[in-house]
Amino acid sequence: MRKILLIGITFIGAAMFAATPVSVKYSAIPWSEISSIMLSIDQAQAYVGQPGTAASVAGVNRRHRRHERREYRRHGY
Repeated sequence: MRKILLIGITFIGAAMFAATPVSVKYSAIPWSEISSIMLSIDQAQAYVGQPGTAASVAGVNRRHRRHERREYRRHGY
């Protein structure tokens, strides 16, 4: 029973840690013996504009529509 509880708590903790944008930063001052580990919550950043990769949905849709326009002009429909 105790082992199942430990596995459950570990799983829930790992899921929460993976779903939260968290950074672990290690800071050490070279000339001092002071060092610290900081845990900070990051902010989400969204970029609007061109797609990041050529395989993104927006890029595929744009190329598909461009191809359709070229075919339409070429065949004179």
